[in-house]
Amino acid sequence: MRTIFLTAATLLAAVSAHAAPPFAEHYVGINLATPGEANFAINGRSVPNDNRPRALKIYGGLQFTPAWAAELGYGDFGTWRAADPTPGSAYRAEMSSQVVYAAARGTIPLGDSFALFSKFGLALNRVDVHDSVGHSSRDTYVRPMAGVGLEWRISTQVSAVVEYAYYGSRGKGSDRLTQQKAEGGLVFKF
Repeated sequence: MRTIFLTAATLLAAVSAHAAPPFAEHYVGINLATPGEANFAINGRSVPNDNRPRALKIYGGLQFTPAWAAELGYGDFGTWRAADPTPGSAYRAEMSSQVVYAAARGTIPLGDSFALFSKFGLALNRVDVHDSVGHSSRDTYVRPMAGVGLEWRISTQVSAVVEYAYYGSRGKGSDRLTQQKAEGGLVFKF
């Protein structure tokens, strides 16, 4: 997954260096995200996770015009863990998730310091599940993604952002996993 992101980022940088219009500027950002919750089905019971994993997203883009940009990002949303609540049981399960996405970003200025933005694109999600008895599985799926947020320009090169991003879902009922995050972070323009 990281190899895909690094390859895509390198290609974006190479293409943007040669095809960038006169206005174009680059940006990179880092966001902390809400970890979300996970429920595990253990011995016929729904068991919530017993930790709050760190969730982090890094991204970069090329701003073609003041209103439009292309963006690539990678999110590592951490590992959720749960233990069988049955007395004497040592069974444990864990699930981790990552996402790589490509999106178009539209921006509407709200005065000199604030801007509203939205993102639409595709997200490649990967979910890994492991347990203490040696079972493991990996699920990879592509879904449409969308996001909306607010940017506050601190200086000409640094902005603070808050956003909500939806990266897609898979499964049904109690086996459903939805990748959606509230995020906050910093963007650096150059």
